[in-house]
Amino acid sequence: MNKVWIFGGSFCCGYQTGGGDRDWIAQLDADVTVWACAPQSPRSQFLMLQHAFCCSKLETKFQTPPDHIIYDYPHANRVDLPTEVPALKQNMLNCHLYAKTRTGHEFECGCEPDTGPKWGVRSLTLLDEWHKWDKTPAKEQFTRQVKQDVIKGRLPDLSTHRYTQEALDVIKQSGISYSWYSANNSEHLAFSDHLGSYVDIHTLNNSVPTQTYNSKTFNHLSIQQNIMWAKFFNDIIN
Repeated sequence: MNKVWIFGGSFCCGYQTGGGDRDWIAQLDADVTVWACAPQSPRSQFLMLQHAFCCSKLETKFQTPPDHIIYDYPHANRVDLPTEVPALKQNMLNCHLYAKTRTGHEFECGCEPDTGPKWGVRSLTLLDEWHKWDKTPAKEQFTRQVKQDVIKGRLPDLSTHRYTQEALDVIKQSGISYSWYSANNSEHLAFSDHLGSYVDIHTLNNSVPTQTYNSKTFNHLSIQQNIMWAKFFNDIIN
């Protein structure tokens, strides 16, 4: 059975959010390890990949590298939340969302989360929602500043795509077979060195009509779409 690593956000979190056997990942004919949290940013997902490749404790659990990697790359419409954790010390084990989404679930690598301050990211579209539950003066100032940055064109910060470029480069250099996609099927032309392994997830490489996504399901996909995704990726990895 092939070993597969999956990196992503909400489309890859169905196993955490009640999808069970209905989730497309659960239907893959493979030994799957999922590295996912939502919302993710290009940088946080690169740190997830870096953690998977570099964490010393992987040596005891993963005796061989995966046969295939699926990388659901995030957009640049994310912003770092205020934090006490210096950027140089941020990793997945002190990432708030990574720890939070694993409540009641085993860490894929067997590592325990760091104690102490956490850091995280938010989608720009969810900024007001986040602001509702934290109205401290510092956070109000942060929210105002972010909105001003959006209005003035400083956000979204497209330069963060460099993290996706670096992540794809790391995967390619490893020699491991890989597929990558974007839920919105956009911005992928920026990564021209990797277009040969890019997947048009909207049409499953033109095998189905354009799909629609539902924000109310456990991973934005209908049951039928989960079945289609599983079949599509099973054909790729097997």
